[in-house]
Amino acid sequence: MISFVVAAREERPDLLEHTIAELRATTPAGEREIVVIDDASTRPVAGLPQDVQVVRNAQPVGVSMARRKGCALAGGDVLVCLDAHMSFGRDWLDRMLAHVESRALLCSAFWDYERHACHCFGADFEWCAQRDYGAQRYPGFRLRHRQRLPRRGAVEVSMAIGACYMLLRSSYETLGGFCPLFRVWGIDEQDLSARAWMAGLGVKCVADACVGHLWRAAFPYPVCFEHLEFNQLASIRSVFDESSVAMLEAFFAPLPPLVRAWLDAIDVSPWRDVVQGARQFEDRDFFARFVPELHRLREQLAD
Repeated sequence: MISFVVAAREERPDLLEHTIAELRATTPAGEREIVVIDDASTRPVAGLPQDVQVVRNAQPVGVSMARRKGCALAGGDVLVCLDAHMSFGRDWLDRMLAHVESRALLCSAFWDYERHACHCFGADFEWCAQRDYGAQRYPGFRLRHRQRLPRRGAVEVSMAIGACYMLLRSSYETLGGFCPLFRVWGIDEQDLSARAWMAGLGVKCVADACVGHLWRAAFPYPVCFEHLEFNQLASIRSVFDESSVAMLEAFFAPLPPLVRAWLDAIDVSPWRDVVQGARQFEDRDFFARFVPELHRLREQLAD
């Protein structure tokens, strides 16, 4: 059984209906379940086929928590998490399933909605040391699209991107699932990919799996940079050791008051215990491979 989890908030009904229609057309009816999490949309999700389970949140919890809830409700041995505005090539699922037994976190190639052009094949980590909201900059881990076509099949990449993610349920359980601390939106790819590498599972892009993703100039619900900074710090405090946390948090000073208030209101320790319990690699190995400038800084501070 393959479980498809679709998170939707304030999604245009026609876009969601098209996503579900194409998903049903490109997946085997007897071997799938589709779970849609309506994250408290103003206009409740309705009118989907009877074989689609729709679960509505009374209050919006954000992308990460919506996906987490959907995966908890799903019963499949393979989990696929999707946005609500996607399109699918004819054989995308077969191409991704061919690599799921690797236990890695898989993403498809990231195409435009019409599937005429491919934006990227996974992404790389970058570190931003500045806060300038006017220039769309905030401290923490950013991403850079990998635009060069790799060989066919599944290729190791630093980060999953593109809003089509697949992994075995056993791998999902090893990771502990999507972060239960995140606010509305942001940093899901950075966090899940970092944890997949630290847990020894790795991340792969299935370069010949063609999945389209609608680009939008603005979100249909409120987002702010403080959400991104909070999610960055919640992830950093969960994933890395204490010396790395101290090094990275220095770039966030002074904290915006709203971010500080949100951080003071949570206890990271239980989630950190889950993440650290899956760890197979040291911070220095992660930084050396994926963020060399942070590796050099960490070594300098250690000296």
